[in-house]
Amino acid sequence: MKKMFDALRGVFIFLFVLVVCLEIGSCSYIRFVNNNIPLPTYSMVNAESSFWVDNNPYFGVWHDPNSSYMHNKQCATVYYKANSHGMRDPERSLKSAKPRVAVLGDSFIEGYIVEDGKRLTDLAEKHYGLEFLNFGTSGGHGPLNEWLQYKHMVKYFDHDAIVIGILPSNDFTDSMKKKVYMESDRYRRPYLEGTYPNYKVLYSQEEMPIRNRSDLLKSFDHTLREWSYTYRILRYLDSFDLKNMDFRARWQSKADNKEKVCSMYYDFTPEMWDMMRYCLEQIVKEADGKPILLFVIPRYTDFLRYDGKEAPAAKLLREFCSDNNIDFVDLMDPMYKYTKTQEDYYLLCDPHWNAYGNEVAFELLQPSIEKLVEKINK
Repeated sequence: MKKMFDALRGVFIFLFVLVVCLEIGSCSYIRFVNNNIPLPTYSMVNAESSFWVDNNPYFGVWHDPNSSYMHNKQCATVYYKANSHGMRDPERSLKSAKPRVAVLGDSFIEGYIVEDGKRLTDLAEKHYGLEFLNFGTSGGHGPLNEWLQYKHMVKYFDHDAIVIGILPSNDFTDSMKKKVYMESDRYRRPYLEGTYPNYKVLYSQEEMPIRNRSDLLKSFDHTLREWSYTYRILRYLDSFDLKNMDFRARWQSKADNKEKVCSMYYDFTPEMWDMMRYCLEQIVKEADGKPILLFVIPRYTDFLRYDGKEAPAAKLLREFCSDNNIDFVDLMDPMYKYTKTQEDYYLLCDPHWNAYGNEVAFELLQPSIEKLVEKINK
């Protein structure tokens, strides 16, 4: 019995020393070699909590008022805080004596995995000294959701102009019944049924869902990330593929074969365009003459398909904006020409803009935003 105890003690001591050495080595690597890996925060994480909740009966996913959330990803840990209206913004009042801009869009506008102060709307607010109200959110938030959100929420905030960010990658499909039912097991989402212009707004679930999610394994995974340098490195490496002795972001590696890349700048259908323009038409009606700036957001896969000519989706959106007196910017060409390494705009572990992507987008949009600001300051 004593021999078994001594053997177990020896194994325990060996494992303990191994773990300590791994942690010391991993800590040194993160601190002095690879600063892309976030440091542990030594906090407990409950994966049952979420910043994106199904709490609005009209447009679906939003944020609980005054909620906070630690978004734990392989390449970043970002803290989110919602104000009393559920916006990921400083506190906002419904009324304002000063000009303000309402900004609509999905996770790119919200600033998914981007720290406060570095998002597109934060940069604009700081530069112009005006409030840019950020109504962006993740969770399948497309043009239909934005129209319903504008109708039932945004229009009650005093604002003098509107900025809309369109992401062809999923905005062409977010209003479709098939797409909604494929992805709406967690959320109650609206979709359109019918043909242009005779659509009906329906929902994937009749009643608002009850929040009863439980994910202990995910909680354990996230908590371990916050306590272990070694586990942080392992999760970070999981974001990459090894190709030709070179680590490439997994989302980028999947797009390497250009012939297989899907880009909704090119691959949308007439039905998808009809739904998008219908939703945009409704926003224009609700806006009641307010000046609007619409800009188009390219993903990395869109750059792989770009041939230097205006893409079909950009052409239709430009013509729509021209017909409706809307300022228009397609970021595809200027962002393509801004750098030869377009992948630098995106997070290592996720194909959303990083802080640099937001910074470049703001720089390229600045002339158009200035025109908008001049209109509302007259």
